[in-house]
Amino acid sequence: MNLEVEIAQDFEKIRMTLYVNGIMHVLFKKDCFVEIDDVKEVVDWVGTLGSDRKYVNLMEAEPNSEVDAEVRAFASSNNQNQYTIADGMVMTSQAHRILSNFYLKFNKPVKPTKVFTNKEKAIQWLLQQKELYSHNC
Repeated sequence: MNLEVEIAQDFEKIRMTLYVNGIMHVLFKKDCFVEIDDVKEVVDWVGTLGSDRKYVNLMEAEPNSEVDAEVRAFASSNNQNQYTIADGMVMTSQAHRILSNFYLKFNKPVKPTKVFTNKEKAIQWLLQQKELYSHNC
C-alpha cells in the first residue's frame, strides 16, 4: 500500500494530504468546529489540483472535532462531490462513529460512503472503489 505524499496543505481546521495512489486524506483537527467556509476553502484548493481529477477520500477526525450540520448537508450533495469518487470515514471514538452513522442515515450521501474503525480496511475499500470507478468510465 503506497502512502507516498504527492502534495499536502494545512488549513486552520483541516489538514489535506494527497497520496500518489489517489487517496485524499482529510483530517479534521483536534478541538475544531468545522464550518462551511472551512470546507469551501478546502474544495477550492482541491480544484487547483486539476478540475478533471477525482479522489477517494480517507476521512479522519481527531478528538473533539465536530462538523456543522450545514457541512454534512453540503458534503452529502452533488454540489460537493465534483472531485469525489467515494468517502471512507475512519472513526475510532464512539461519539464520532455515532455521528458518522447518523450522517449516513440522515444525509444519505450521493457517493459511496462507509464508516470504518480500521484505517487499513478503509484504505483497501477506497482503492477498490477507485478501481470500480476507473472501469466504469
